Amino acid sequence: MSTAFFWAVGIENAFIPEMGVDELGWTAHRKRWREDLNLAHDLGVTQIRYGLPWNDLHLAPDRFDWSWSDAVLEHLQAIQLEPIWDLVHFGTPAWLPAGMRDPAFPSALEQFATAFATRYRHSLTKFTPFNEPFITAYFRGGIGAWHPFETGQHGFVRSLEPIVEAVARATKAIRAAHPNAEIWLNDGADHFRASTPDLNAKAQELTLNRFAGLDALEGLAGSGSEMFEHLSRAGFDAALLERLSLEPAGADVIGLDYYPGSEHVIGHRTGPRRAADWGRVDEYEVSPDPNPPGIAATLETYHKRYQKPLYIAETSADQLRPEWLEYVLSELARVREKGVPVLGLTWWPLFDHIDWNSGLTRLVGHVCPSGLYHLRPSVQDRQPSIMVELFKAAVRAQQPHDFGRRIIPLPKEVNETEASL
Repeated sequence: MSTAFFWAVGIENAFIPEMGVDELGWTAHRKRWREDLNLAHDLGVTQIRYGLPWNDLHLAPDRFDWSWSDAVLEHLQAIQLEPIWDLVHFGTPAWLPAGMRDPAFPSALEQFATAFATRYRHSLTKFTPFNEPFITAYFRGGIGAWHPFETGQHGFVRSLEPIVEAVARATKAIRAAHPNAEIWLNDGADHFRASTPDLNAKAQELTLNRFAGLDALEGLAGSGSEMFEHLSRAGFDAALLERLSLEPAGADVIGLDYYPGSEHVIGHRTGPRRAADWGRVDEYEVSPDPNPPGIAATLETYHKRYQKPLYIAETSADQLRPEWLEYVLSELARVREKGVPVLGLTWWPLFDHIDWNSGLTRLVGHVCPSGLYHLRPSVQDRQPSIMVELFKAAVRAQQPHDFGRRIIPLPKEVNETEASL
């Protein structure tokens, strides 16, 4: 595995059939995927976090259609852009009627991973068997934002357990089919702080949850561990945790997804919970932390816990994006100087995504302007933002000692509307 620092972009590919979510369709990427991949290549990046919906490739048990993925991988090879491939990005095929709660889910993902890794063992090296185990369980079973809309610690554990089982089986299947495969597993690096002392226990519970999936898969949640007690008392299968402690399905590289809103303050609810209010956890409210520990401290925490190479798998900001990029570079400089192995940075997304301002709870077609390219004047279009040239400059000056300097001077005249998005 190369230790040289890399720059990457990602294309938002959330697909959740039971909720009507299809980001690749909403953003017209299904029609213009070739042009979009060329845009990524033109930035000078060497890698792209990417994947096609599981539903499109695995049509039914034992039935696959590889036509789209064959064409995509052929084109990626032609333009020398290496994918870190997402097998699952939030959703399952429609033929699993209960989704991730379906009893067939773990075996279905195992079958898909086996078939995919076997077919592309000469084309792919880096696999993400499942995007964001913690975030998926948190949205589905912690805050009740997504189906099956459960809340609280027991709901979180009920959502997380089948994900851990499925990822463990998929990881083993990928390595069996493709001995040179690398597992790049990413998750949200969310941190929670209490606004009042009486909420400290809840904040600690929520923060510990961000490690739950990774701890289990890395074999760190066996009996006697803090995580074993944390999960098993909420109903997580103790036998599964014990088995994984003996036979970990660990990642080769751990990716952190970190945004301006990844660090939270929890407080008491001030009003009734609304059906589509995704910023509330039971009787608690969650809001952005105005004084967060920061990316560097977060990377240090994860490296100390897992002793694995890391990378920034997702980061971006809808507002003050040049300043956010400079902040990220500065944080990377500090943490790399301390010897933490941070392998790369991914700007997510390449072009704007849709309806993430509500956590996909209100599907109204709202364009979130966090991409390097904007979906203007329509979703069929890709309008370069002020970030394109800034990002290209960062990629060109990719030497680690340049991190943290103002290597990307802001233009003398920045369009105020653009900068405030």
